[in-house]
Amino acid sequence: MGVCTARREIDFTCTKIYFSFAVGKIENIYAKVFEGSRISTDEAALLLDKADLLQLGSLADIARKRFNPENIVTFVADTNPNYTNICDTECLFCAFWRPPGAYDSYTLSVDKVIEIMRTSYHNGATTVLLQGGHNPELKLDYYIEIVERTTKEIPELHLHAFSAPEIAAIAKYENLDTKYVLQTLWDAGLRTIPGGGAEVLSNRARRAISPLKIDADTWMRITREAHLVGFKTTATMMFGHLEDDEDIIEHLFRIRELQDETGNFLAFIPWTFKPKNTLLEKRIKDEVGGERYLRVLSVCRIFLDNFKHVQGSWFTQGKKMGSMSLHYGASDLGGTLYDENVLGCAENKIRSTVDELVHMIKSAGFNPAQRNTYYEILEKF
Repeated sequence: MGVCTARREIDFTCTKIYFSFAVGKIENIYAKVFEGSRISTDEAALLLDKADLLQLGSLADIARKRFNPENIVTFVADTNPNYTNICDTECLFCAFWRPPGAYDSYTLSVDKVIEIMRTSYHNGATTVLLQGGHNPELKLDYYIEIVERTTKEIPELHLHAFSAPEIAAIAKYENLDTKYVLQTLWDAGLRTIPGGGAEVLSNRARRAISPLKIDADTWMRITREAHLVGFKTTATMMFGHLEDDEDIIEHLFRIRELQDETGNFLAFIPWTFKPKNTLLEKRIKDEVGGERYLRVLSVCRIFLDNFKHVQGSWFTQGKKMGSMSLHYGASDLGGTLYDENVLGCAENKIRSTVDELVHMIKSAGFNPAQRNTYYEILEKF
């Protein structure tokens, strides 16, 4: 037998042994999920890498049913305006930001922000997800006025606003403590904060895609501070860029730990990177496809055993995949997004109506219900 042939046989034998070992380990993980036991980061990594997708979806469905036994899938009627596109953080994955003085840069007045929100409310929105760039010209008073006027002038509309990186930017521009900024926003009437700006909570990945943005530790610190003030928040994850499986697992571990401590995360929202018109476009050859998306979604649902809701992303994956996500652990389909500019700049202009979301949910065999920002059901269909 030649040396090369012998090596090939050894490699093949090692592969068989590893595969058999992995299959045995995965079967043990399946048993833990059936029992409702918590899985480790190593087990999550093995599921992400080796598990059969259909079996993974079945496990995620079991995890979903523990929190949502009635097969209800929720959505919210919302809008997502952006108050400024001027940003000094210059993330490589973002097609929305503009430097100060750019011909197409803008900053909305508080009056204009209120007008947009009032119009959205009259069009049926119950929530406004308000975020924007990190604009050094905007001071804390601007944000406080938005909160106070919204709660006074449109009290039936819930303002879900200002992610952790925005809080950090406000504090930096005025040399304030982030705890002070959060407490001031709370005193003005803000009660929930979106989980944006998390991307992947791995400093290795963040240095590659957003080197000027707050690091993973700072995002976690500010979110923890928000929880301790009393805010409810969401947690997000954007994947499909320069991260690897290890980064994803680190992200999930970080937020699971914080949820164990505070319990103030309302939901987890994983979505996929859209590279069009971004500085990363030439480095990302292919967008994340359905198989990878469903695999990551399922592992998120299984691993995050202290989150009631994991959201499916029709917005980045399309409406058919939105329906499919409900069989892979998702119990919520997010919002209608009447107005959205960040992913719109990446040529992702998909939108939805209440009727379309109801159809997506029913076509997948689930019971649709409209919710508010706190995931309380407002109406069943």
